[in-house]
Amino acid sequence: MKRMNKALVRHGTGILGVAALVLGTLALAPSLMAEDTDASEASRAVRLSNVEGEVHLSQGNQPLADQAVANTPLFEGTTINTGNDGRAEVQFEDGSVARISPQSSLTLALLRGSGTGSDRDAELQLNSGLGYFELQGDNDSNRVQIRFGDTVVSAGGFTVIRISLDKAPGEVAVFSGNAHLEVGANAALDLHGGESVALNANDPNNYNLSESIEPDSWDTWNSDRDQALTSASAGRTAATNNQPDSNNPAWSDLDANGNWYNVPDQGYVWSPNEAATQGWDPYGNGYWLSTPAYGYTWISGYPWGYLPYQCGAWNYYHSFGWGWAPGTCTPWWGGGGGYVVNIGIAPHSYRYPVRPHPYNPRPMVAGRATPAPMVVVDRRTLAGNITPAPRDRSGSVMIAGNIVHPLKPIQPTREPYNRFAPVGPTHNSPNAPASSYDGRSGMQNGPRAIAVPAHPGNTYSPAPRPSGNIYAPPPSRPSGSTYAPPPQVYHPAAPVHTAPPPPPPASHPAPPSGGGGGGAHPSGGGPHR
Repeated sequence: MKRMNKALVRHGTGILGVAALVLGTLALAPSLMAEDTDASEASRAVRLSNVEGEVHLSQGNQPLADQAVANTPLFEGTTINTGNDGRAEVQFEDGSVARISPQSSLTLALLRGSGTGSDRDAELQLNSGLGYFELQGDNDSNRVQIRFGDTVVSAGGFTVIRISLDKAPGEVAVFSGNAHLEVGANAALDLHGGESVALNANDPNNYNLSESIEPDSWDTWNSDRDQALTSASAGRTAATNNQPDSNNPAWSDLDANGNWYNVPDQGYVWSPNEAATQGWDPYGNGYWLSTPAYGYTWISGYPWGYLPYQCGAWNYYHSFGWGWAPGTCTPWWGGGGGYVVNIGIAPHSYRYPVRPHPYNPRPMVAGRATPAPMVVVDRRTLAGNITPAPRDRSGSVMIAGNIVHPLKPIQPTREPYNRFAPVGPTHNSPNAPASSYDGRSGMQNGPRAIAVPAHPGNTYSPAPRPSGNIYAPPPSRPSGSTYAPPPQVYHPAAPVHTAPPPPPPASHPAPPSGGGGGGAHPSGGGPHR
């Protein structure tokens, strides 16, 4: 059993023994303890942070989800496939981001190391389509590489890369930073911000290098996602800046969607805005997804719901409600077992979530195994589109017998960058200063746009937004689908959509019978005396 945060020990004004608390937690949630699973796989996971349209997940030859959902933990060997209207984003612990556009496929070929420690290695395999990668850069403790075909791309410092496989063997554009390409066994190439290259399938040493970047209509979507992350980071607090891997955008989600409180003798406690409503349940909205190594795992349906379900613990306080303490942030899968609910202290008569039984065997349809059914959970008591008012950031609350105030926002840690406007000396100038942009931690030498070399014939300019649907596939793409995932990997259907997907419904359908603990939240979910 992973270590409990010290916030678990104290509740209200009373003191609980650690041993009694642990035993009580085990007794209350026996169905959520680890199952006998294959612990030989790498235990590191990253976050599927954004899903739009048709997105499928598979691992090896086994499909995981016909329709992926955000906040899914992705393990080594997972492949993300997008349909005609699909888009997906993956966030890494150090703040690196990978995105793929429609008709694309990306595999987490290597994902090793500790999720909160050093010596991490990741290798991303772009199988088809178009991908954007914002990498923090290789160093001795954190290495990220991108592979497509026989080419391997690594970054030096914060680097923004676009890779297109629409024209074999591939085209690479570097918006910012420095990228090193190993092409086959005998060719190598270095690219700098503002440069692009079209590789040659017949002669790797005979490539077409350009000191400009042709815009792609999907650059706008990528910039929109950057702006969304920038907005989320505008309210960063000392609580998240002091956490391990504080560059992880998942911490920004907590600052943007709730309040932090520094509780004496316990440390930081976070509570989402939704928790201001009586009867709110941290496990009231989400899904159970079957994974090969860990069985059914929990995926929160709340937009901020990744970190608070991977580590730390939820506790219920009489005078305050639900709060989450990060603790040591050791993920539930760190011990190689199945999912363990991370509730330390619950209200009286709280109904713990019911984990579905393992799903076997997987029936075959059209010659392939079908995904295990994803179990939908909806135990929320809110009706319709009613949204609870957020807690007042300036108001005091009582937690564990202490009157505490919410933390005040500090300066944002992620600065937006302008990938379109050339400025100042470029990397080709003998008097050019070192780049001042260091990724999500902001500008070191004051605000500067990313330098794009200004050369004669430079064709790089902002991609105009299409007059209609801004998510329509680029007109330059072949009229037929270019989606071609690796052999023996799930081939999704590709319905044609001409409009962006509608927003998610305010509530999820009732879960299947016997799964996920569906139904209304009991009266015991509210404050008790």
